[in-house]
Amino acid sequence: MLTRHKCWGLLVVIGLTACVASSWEKHQKALHEDTASANWAAAVAEQQWLIKNATLQGPPEERNRQAEAARQLRLAQFAAKAGDTKTALQALREALTTDPSQAAAVRRQLDALHLSPAQAERVKYEFAWNLAALDPGEELPSQAEQGVPACWSYRVQEVRIRYQLTMRTANGMERQVTYDARPWAYDAAAHRWSADGGWVSEAATETEPVDGPQRARYRAVVTAEHEFLAEGAVPPCHRQAWRGPFETDGTVFVALELPNG
Repeated sequence: MLTRHKCWGLLVVIGLTACVASSWEKHQKALHEDTASANWAAAVAEQQWLIKNATLQGPPEERNRQAEAARQLRLAQFAAKAGDTKTALQALREALTTDPSQAAAVRRQLDALHLSPAQAERVKYEFAWNLAALDPGEELPSQAEQGVPACWSYRVQEVRIRYQLTMRTANGMERQVTYDARPWAYDAAAHRWSADGGWVSEAATETEPVDGPQRARYRAVVTAEHEFLAEGAVPPCHRQAWRGPFETDGTVFVALELPNG
């Protein structure tokens, strides 16, 4: 027989589960309505919410690399329709590094983007190197091809740790690191770095279990204190300046200083 306290606990759990499910379903419904009405900017926002909240609020089948890559591919589609090429390209980068088996889908969406000839050549070259880094079977692009050097424009973050704590959670003891970040952008055509915005307080938090396996992103952020963090692949022209990759898929790097040239 359930005690009164256990009954209340069960009701709380059921209530929380219902709230989570309804929240996820609410955003899925809104996304469906936005796509049906071709409101692509709103669809981008809803898809970004689903990406951000899938781990905590999505159903079990949404919590794997294949589902994450599929969400990124859909985000790229919506962003392209909204004319937001920057978001579309970043989503395709995320899809490729999350699940390299989606390379064919990434290529198709890249080909469909409305890019200038110069942009298209740079993006094609960047993704060719990313594919080669992720899949040993891929052929490396020639550095002499079209006279394009093994370099591309990319963005990184300058890291400043704000909190580093050890806490007891529902999953056991956990290390947490919260950091401020300032974005930097490298312009391959101009061979120049520039700040891409101001400092963002508490930009993100990474965790790892105290008694479990180390997590690559947590380790990378801790290493990047007062240094620079690249979340994706880095171009060959700058590779020697970056330590890593921290992730097994060939992504996440740390550098003491921004590479020259």
